[in-house]
Amino acid sequence: MKLTAELGAGARHQVAIVRDAHGGRVEVDGVAVDVVRTDTPDGALALTLGGCTHAVWVAQHGETAYVHAFGRAWTVTLRDPVRGVGTDADESDLCLAPMPGTVVELAVAVGDCVSAGQTMIVIESMKMQLNLEAARDGVVAELPCAKGDIFDRDALLVRLEAREK
Repeated sequence: MKLTAELGAGARHQVAIVRDAHGGRVEVDGVAVDVVRTDTPDGALALTLGGCTHAVWVAQHGETAYVHAFGRAWTVTLRDPVRGVGTDADESDLCLAPMPGTVVELAVAVGDCVSAGQTMIVIESMKMQLNLEAARDGVVAELPCAKGDIFDRDALLVRLEAREK
């Protein structure tokens, strides 16, 4: 499978994945790595890359994957060229919870102007903290949660509306 991965609102990378029963081969921008995958009891994946094993946590919600590995967290948007370019404009107004969790920090308030890629809320889920970012420029119209709130998957965390000109 070939696709384009976008990290946050920044760089795009060409990714090719060939899977097999134990992992497979991943090629990022022409650099290939063999991958061995093992599930662990704590929900992580043990990935062996080039002889070194690393714990990796991944949660996927639509075309967005939240990845925690190597002591860092990334939000990765996967664009499958066969399925099209992603979500429609109405869906980009909503920041929905990709998995159950807890609100760690609110980086915005109702009425704040945000830019695409700006962190709006920080959540904790599956032993990792994730920064949820604005999909587009806009104004925070709704923020139905507070620091410490617990939520389920697909819960509305932030709703944007268009900026007035």
